[in-house]
Amino acid sequence: MKQNKIKNLIFNLSGLPLLLVATSVLFSCNKNTSTVTSAYVQVGQTVQPGNISGSIKGTMQANQTYYVTGDVIINSGDSLIIQPGVKVYFKGAYNFWIKGNLFSLGNATSPVYFTVENQAKQDVPGTPVASDPAFQGTWGGLWTDSSCKNLVLKWTAIQFAGAPISAAQPPIVGASTGDSYDIFFQNTNGNFILEDSWIYGATDDAIRLKSGKFSVMRNTFEKCGPTGGDCFNVKGGGVGDCAYNLFIGCNTNGPKASDIGQPGSVQTNCNFYNNTVVNSGFRCVELGRGGSINYEQQARGLAYNNLIVNCRYGLRIIGATQSYLGNALVVADTSNIKYGNTFNYSDSIAGVNQFYPVTPDTSNMMRTGAGVPVSGLWTRPQANDIPNIMSMISANYYPGAPYANAAINALVGQNNPLFVKFPLPEAATPSSIAYASGYDFHLQSNSPAIGKGYTAFRAIASVPVGGDFGANITQPGSDIGAYQSNGSGNMH
Repeated sequence: MKQNKIKNLIFNLSGLPLLLVATSVLFSCNKNTSTVTSAYVQVGQTVQPGNISGSIKGTMQANQTYYVTGDVIINSGDSLIIQPGVKVYFKGAYNFWIKGNLFSLGNATSPVYFTVENQAKQDVPGTPVASDPAFQGTWGGLWTDSSCKNLVLKWTAIQFAGAPISAAQPPIVGASTGDSYDIFFQNTNGNFILEDSWIYGATDDAIRLKSGKFSVMRNTFEKCGPTGGDCFNVKGGGVGDCAYNLFIGCNTNGPKASDIGQPGSVQTNCNFYNNTVVNSGFRCVELGRGGSINYEQQARGLAYNNLIVNCRYGLRIIGATQSYLGNALVVADTSNIKYGNTFNYSDSIAGVNQFYPVTPDTSNMMRTGAGVPVSGLWTRPQANDIPNIMSMISANYYPGAPYANAAINALVGQNNPLFVKFPLPEAATPSSIAYASGYDFHLQSNSPAIGKGYTAFRAIASVPVGGDFGANITQPGSDIGAYQSNGSGNMH
């Protein structure tokens, strides 16, 4: 273990103005991960604790409390640093409008909070959506304009967000009245980094990345979306890595990739690896929509080592343009998508029969000129998946077709991943537990997911790496899921 103290460092990062900082950086010797502990980074003037609104820049001081009494604006060219232990309490449906740079630099012992004062979580099985504060959108979100070059959130908790934008609030490019996301990012050449953080609650997508470079690693997502929305929805031009995240109780997907919505030459390219997705997809009102991980609309990327437990649908890749129930499914860039080493578990026959999603409306299935059925889905069982359903399906199987048989139905409750603390099989319906508190998703030492990961690829690492302002990339792990037996991966 090596510790370096760097003082009075002049630092310039991808458009970030030159800053005078004092920081202490701690580097891990683990070959699979690089953990940097943020210390106290100071830039510009001090933002005094108490009520804040309007234009601000400088530094929010460690362990201080700030009350947002109106919309906050970080102007283009300005930067706001948030030191460890800061609590930002919203007193209404206000937003951060970020035209410059925002760096929220919490650490493991002193996270930063964007939340609501005296708001208790209701982590009880089966809490109704209508009464759960996670889905009410008590405050707005963190909204970046196209001029925002860096949005960096480390060891930061974002809770009870998602209030829709009102007509009276400051407009930014690409946002409309009624939109409601916890985080919105859109600069194709900008950097969005979210690591070791928590998102609790959302009213639509927790994160909408309209475009940009990203690294989303080692986070926990809970209760995202009441009846619509994904946890991490990547649109056209999004490039980066989403790995070692725990997604539990998602309305639709954990991570989703699509190349729609942003004109330009940058293709959406997303690596989704070593994620754990639990109890997701059940609140979604749209038939056939994903419940774990999704690629569509000419997106490309890699999906390996993902652990999918009691979700409505498994890994979903759209493989043919098809329309059903008025919804168009547009093919992903299947020639540039690779996937495998997926661990699937379900307590129900319905879940087992959707490990590889089945086209919902077979009446609209297309056929090739040779008369071979073609569904709207492309995900095919892989020999290195757990369980190995490839060896159990019929010879005439094609992606999107029903594949159930007696042997496959017997997989209900089999191949338990053996979490340290989580009830499998679940006594209640999977949709009733949408939160992580009280549970431990690390793997027991005899888990069948240990040592079954695929590591012969690397992270895209599209964002700057290292230090307080860059990402701390964890490369693919040898265990399936977000928690590695060697102590790397998700730190929660």
